[in-house]
Amino acid sequence: QNRALALKTTLVGGLTVGSFIGVWYKLKQKKEENEMNMASLEKTFEEYKSKKQSKKISKRFMKRLVRILKIVFPGYNSKEFYYFIALSILLVARTLLSMKIASIVGYTAQLLVSKQFEKFLSEIIYFAIIAIPVSCVNSGLKYVTGMLSLRLRINLSTFIHDRYLNDTLFYKATNLGASRIDHADQRVTSDVTNFAEAIPDIYCAVFKPSLDIVLFSTLLSRTTGWQGPAILYGYLLFSFAIKRGLMPSFGKLIAVESELKGRYRTAHAKLITNAEEIAFYQGSQREKGIINNSLENLRNHSAYVTYLKALVSFADDIYMKYLVSIAGYAVLIAPQIFNFKNTRSKSTQELTREAIKSMRYLNVCKEAGLDLVLSGNRIQQLVGYTDRVCELLEKLNQLQEEGDKKFELSHAEVTHFPDTNKAEEAAFTNDWMKQCEVRSQEIKASLGTKDGDVLNQVIGGGKTVQGDILKFNDVSIVSPEGKILVNNLNFEVTPGQHVMVTGPNGCGKSSLFRVIGGLWPVHCGVMTRPGSHDVVFVPQKPYLVLGTLRDQLIYPHDKSTMEKRGVTDEDLTNLLRIVDPELEVLQDWTFDTEKNWFLAFSGGQKQRIAMARLFYHRPRYAILDECTSAVSDEVEDKIYETCSNLGITIFSVSHRKNLIIHHEYNLNFEPYPHCGYTYKKIDEAQKAPWRRKVKV
Repeated sequence: QNRALALKTTLVGGLTVGSFIGVWYKLKQKKEENEMNMASLEKTFEEYKSKKQSKKISKRFMKRLVRILKIVFPGYNSKEFYYFIALSILLVARTLLSMKIASIVGYTAQLLVSKQFEKFLSEIIYFAIIAIPVSCVNSGLKYVTGMLSLRLRINLSTFIHDRYLNDTLFYKATNLGASRIDHADQRVTSDVTNFAEAIPDIYCAVFKPSLDIVLFSTLLSRTTGWQGPAILYGYLLFSFAIKRGLMPSFGKLIAVESELKGRYRTAHAKLITNAEEIAFYQGSQREKGIINNSLENLRNHSAYVTYLKALVSFADDIYMKYLVSIAGYAVLIAPQIFNFKNTRSKSTQELTREAIKSMRYLNVCKEAGLDLVLSGNRIQQLVGYTDRVCELLEKLNQLQEEGDKKFELSHAEVTHFPDTNKAEEAAFTNDWMKQCEVRSQEIKASLGTKDGDVLNQVIGGGKTVQGDILKFNDVSIVSPEGKILVNNLNFEVTPGQHVMVTGPNGCGKSSLFRVIGGLWPVHCGVMTRPGSHDVVFVPQKPYLVLGTLRDQLIYPHDKSTMEKRGVTDEDLTNLLRIVDPELEVLQDWTFDTEKNWFLAFSGGQKQRIAMARLFYHRPRYAILDECTSAVSDEVEDKIYETCSNLGITIFSVSHRKNLIIHHEYNLNFEPYPHCGYTYKKIDEAQKAPWRRKVKV
């Protein structure tokens, strides 16, 4: 028997040590794998990785938590405080009722062993009666917890709304450079909700177990002596030390997960906000890749967090659920070993009653201790939610206290195009045009279409035919609301025949481009146009994609597509040099730099990038919608000249009359509801007043 006992003890000890080593090794292995997988996201999480947060609850967290609690609990005479008091009373009532049930269970067992069936039946009836208030208390706890969470969420959301929607603060917080708050919508909605739900949950997870430990430990010590609670809590402290060593920093992981959720939501919001520009660029596949990549990053991180939680749960089950039962048996046998209160001289009925009561007390103490240990997981999550919400509040307070600040002055944009680059630039431009022409023919051949093929037939309406020119035969422009904007367009634009589109607001200028781009159907007549790859739209506010500087120049292509086309970074540098001869953009960043380019670029840099993107794609036709309003006249002249040198036929919408010198024809729309138009050649007499020497 001694050998068998020694063998079993050795086996249990070996399994315990083995499980600990196994869990530690798997955590370490998975952490290394995750670090390798997250290497590509290092820049994305730069702000989080730069913060070396401790696993301990920092003073900073406590200050932030207290600050938010003062917001959600307005005072002692508030509904929230009353709900809090009610929750505390219900938790105390639940503990007292649990003590009563433990006493009844022990007494019924004694009556059953002593065969006192009448008293046993009475106790059963009493047990059934007391189950009613117990059920009421449990239901009341769920109701009060839910209502308290709701009240906290309403108070915190209202507080944030009062500041976020105060005057123009919401605009400053989401649009103005360094003051901008990342993913404000995510913080105001999801993070606030998660915080409000976590507060009462953690309070219940800490208050009731603490109360249970105090009361039931006292009761347990009356039947097992002080040795019983000492054995139990000694083991729990040992288990907590092991858990502390294994516990990952869930607070940081939750914060990163919230950031990834915000980026995924932002990718969808950006798609909706810039739908027209993306559609003109035929960028649906690229946007799908960006959105899927955001989703994949979120999935990988969430899977990693889930895996960590599973491993921690495995350790919890081993140390906090099953092995603790062995400690429980040691507690139950302690009175026999130490002969507490002459235990060995008591009758079987008395020993049964005390054993069952002790077991009931032990289970409550064990569960309470486990709840306290496991509450560390919830607190770590609360750390992440608190940081996210408090960062929002701090930024809003900062903006409110600082008030309006004048913008820092930047030097006026003065660009000089040195004559020394003229020959090299002309050679590159000529070579680039030839390369693009070859690629255009390859794309056209791969599509399997030829001139004269019907690209789109509108049911009951007009049709679009493929061709090398842009031509309209009896095409009317009709808005989605059914208004006729322009009636019976009849004109054609041959390559090199630049057109300036003019007319009052709302007359149909942008609507014409939507029809050309295929965003709106051809209501009637026949429109002849090149393939979609040969028509590019450049708006006044260029669309800037989530990604690198290179991605801004080649959108909607990605790096792999660029390389397949035989284009190098050197080619991109030469294209950028056409509009930015000093390469100021490349002085600040590299092609692989990832930033929020909408905030990083100035207005002029955005338009330069958009024009370099146009030169990269080199379509047959380009639609320029006020896209040079933020650059100097010299750069503007250079852009239009380069378009001509590259063989790009221009449709320009601009209120700057000096641009007339770069066009051969004028398409003028009459104001609604006249629905008319004129298409005339621009003569030299009209250009003469605007002529100026263009330096090349």
